[in-house]
Amino acid sequence: MIGPRKKALLTCLAIGISCGSILAHGEIVQAEPSRLSADVENREPGPYKDGDYSGTAEGYNGDMTVKVKVVNGWIGQAEIAETGDDQEYLAKIEPLIAKVLEDQSTKVDTISGATFSSCGFLDATDAALAKAKK
Repeated sequence: MIGPRKKALLTCLAIGISCGSILAHGEIVQAEPSRLSADVENREPGPYKDGDYSGTAEGYNGDMTVKVKVVNGWIGQAEIAETGDDQEYLAKIEPLIAKVLEDQSTKVDTISGATFSSCGFLDATDAALAKAKK
């Protein structure tokens, strides 16, 4: 039998986990679209050829096509051009897109709850960047 203190502690823990999930979900969904481009014009030239490139990979619900704009040799913009994935999953991976732009790399963690969409985006971005290599 669980004592009253342990029961209260478990109840608080469950409420905290639920609230944390709700808050985290809200933060992900409200990601700012302005973060989906990077300021790369004033950097030393990067490893890619400037231009617009696209790549396709398997997402959660079929193929996902990503368009990448390379500016000054760096990833200036990335966007999902076509996908069968639900808006719910696309909203969850906006922070992932921002992280790729921030780190200038696809070697980033996927988003829990949108793993297949995350992998689709990262793989499609890799395919686009493969076309942009110098």
